[in-house]
Amino acid sequence: MRILVVDDDYVSRTKLKSLLSAYGDCDAVPNGEMALEMFQKSHADAMPYNLITMDIEMPDLTGQEVVHRIRKWETDKKVKFSQQVKILMITIKNDVKDIMTSFSEGCEWYLTKPVTPDNLREALAKVTFP
Repeated sequence: MRILVVDDDYVSRTKLKSLLSAYGDCDAVPNGEMALEMFQKSHADAMPYNLITMDIEMPDLTGQEVVHRIRKWETDKKVKFSQQVKILMITIKNDVKDIMTSFSEGCEWYLTKPVTPDNLREALAKVTFP
C-alpha cells in the first residue's frame, strides 16, 4: 500500500509516518499544496496512493480544501470510484461541523488526535481497500 501523510506539525507527521510504515510505503508532506503535487505526481508515475491521512488545520489550504480538490481532480480525470484514494482525516478538531464537512468533501473516516497504534488500526479497518 502507498500512503501519503499530510500534517503541518512535524511531531505528528513523523509519528504518523512511523506508525503507518507498518502498513506500506509512506511519504509525508507538511502542507496541502505539496500534498496535491505529490498526489498528482503519483498518478503521473502510475503509482497512485492508496491512502492519504489529512490534517485539517494547515497554513496554506485546510485539509478539507485539499480533499475537495483531490475529489474534483479524480472526477475530472474520470478515476473509477473503486480506484479513488481513501482519505482518513486525522486532526485535533472534533466538532460536528468539521466532521460533517470532512465527510461531505469526500473523506472515508475521521480520527481525532492523539493517534495510537490501536485507534489507528481501528480507523484503518473502517476504510476498505480494493
